[in-house]
Amino acid sequence: MSSQRLTHILLLLNVTVVSISLWSFLYAAGGSLTQNKVQEELSFAPPDTTTSNLEPVEDDMSPHSAAENSALEVKVQGVASGSSNNASRTKLTSGGVGSTDSNGFYFVQPKEGERNFYQIGLGTGTDKVTAPGRLPECLKDDSSCTRPGCVRPECRPWGHHYDTIYQQRLGPYSRYDTDPFQFLEIGFFNGAGYDTYREFLPNGECHSIEIACIEQGPREEGKWPWGNFAEKNKRYQQYLDEDRLHCGDASDVEYLDKTWRNSMKRPDAPPLKIVVDDGAHLSPHMAQSVFFWFPRIEPRGILIVEDIQPIQEVNAFRTQFLPQLMKDLHYCGDPKQSPDDLCFPTLFPLLASIHCEMHICIFERNDTPSKELSLAESTMPPNALDMSKCKSMLSGHWKTTK
Repeated sequence: MSSQRLTHILLLLNVTVVSISLWSFLYAAGGSLTQNKVQEELSFAPPDTTTSNLEPVEDDMSPHSAAENSALEVKVQGVASGSSNNASRTKLTSGGVGSTDSNGFYFVQPKEGERNFYQIGLGTGTDKVTAPGRLPECLKDDSSCTRPGCVRPECRPWGHHYDTIYQQRLGPYSRYDTDPFQFLEIGFFNGAGYDTYREFLPNGECHSIEIACIEQGPREEGKWPWGNFAEKNKRYQQYLDEDRLHCGDASDVEYLDKTWRNSMKRPDAPPLKIVVDDGAHLSPHMAQSVFFWFPRIEPRGILIVEDIQPIQEVNAFRTQFLPQLMKDLHYCGDPKQSPDDLCFPTLFPLLASIHCEMHICIFERNDTPSKELSLAESTMPPNALDMSKCKSMLSGHWKTTK
């Protein structure tokens, strides 16, 4: 064999060995990258409440029926993102700001630096996030549901699906590098929701108003006869001492004004940016919260009203108040069009947007500075829960084209 031919054979063997080595390296690297990608996807999946360590505890969320009063709150222990529970979940769909897990629930994942409202809510036991974990079992056995037979399945289990809207709108406030701000909750009850907000909003000066901690006694004497729910919270006295828990009637404009001026509108206080109404779940109280607090919220802050479900106590807020405010949101006052009267002239100049999800709405402030309205201007007007008293809401007022 000539030396030239031998050289060609040796070169060919070298190329073959190098090719095999390179292929092996790329295969291993590709497998590693694929595995890392899967692990990354799984790490963003929400906690699996159906396989977590669930401990039923006494429900203190006090809904409006006997069946709801006997429901159990769920307290989830040891749930953490990236836990072994996530290994059995695969993401089905993604889009917008969230993704849907294998149980069909849509979750909004925290952005970098934000805290996780869903996980915190599970830990505190608030009903704001319990519905996704309860719905699968409820769908298997309708008799186990709090509201069996509802056409909309999400309405059947005990609790709510508020984590998505809270993560979207309050997520930026959950960062440790956000500027200090004030937060107000209306309706402390047993403090599960308040504890959630305190943990979720590390830079928030969090306040709450609760009527059950006023002096106990006959209601006709201005007292409270049904027990002090708030003192069940282990930090009850701490919150009182900090002047963060305020005992009084959140529908009483004079009491609200006193609380605002004495405890919140201090020279050293951060700006009021967030108010959440989760109080009596009565239409007049809910509307009053909007009229008093919305003007006092700083620009681009938000007011949230929960529990706008179709029940007798809330129907007027849902069917009478909301349509009027929605009409005012789109008001222009164009003289060339049909006369358009404002339904709520004290709210319209401050309103930037309305965003609703199931049973919860957010009202966003525009860039107009906050206002100190008089007590009369801060009081719910006669048409608040009766849109027939707003002329521009009457049938036949508008000219339409087919």
